[in-house]
Amino acid sequence: MGGWRCLYHRVVADPREVESDSTPEPHVSRVPQKVTRNSSPLTPIALLVALIAVGLAVWALLSMPEQQSASATGAPLQGDAKERVCSAAHTVAMAVQRQTNANIGPEPAAVEAVAANARLAMLGGGDYLLSQISSDTPQDLADAARAFGTTLQQIGANALAGVPNDEDLQAGRIRDAEATRNKLSQLCSS
Repeated sequence: MGGWRCLYHRVVADPREVESDSTPEPHVSRVPQKVTRNSSPLTPIALLVALIAVGLAVWALLSMPEQQSASATGAPLQGDAKERVCSAAHTVAMAVQRQTNANIGPEPAAVEAVAANARLAMLGGGDYLLSQISSDTPQDLADAARAFGTTLQQIGANALAGVPNDEDLQAGRIRDAEATRNKLSQLCSS
């Protein structure tokens, strides 16, 4: 073929003779270049402020007094642990009883409103009771309160999901909640 070469899909005479549409490659210089860096006069000041902030944070963390009584969320709790948990358990039990037994009429909207309030009482009441338990709560009382609060939350969440009260697991949860409420009542009265 003489001086003919095939480049991809076209035949050209010689690649050196073909004009290139691309820009020429830049030339790399081997001569060292001095790079100047524009440094702001605020850089050392910003570094100093950051170091002071870190120092203050460490000091605040180390100088914080120990809390005697805190809930599971870490919030400080006031008063006697047994009295606080027993009062919360009584309040929750009364709220659940009142909201589940309310009668505002036979209309479907009224029945659904009562059911919604009962679910809210179980979910919110369980959460409230659990938040009142602290490290200084007597162990048997704390265990019973945790069981009651957690069971109420399970009943409420399943009720929101449409699980009927006569379904085996839900009925078992309701029985468990009643049993732990009675146990809490006994522990609080002794």
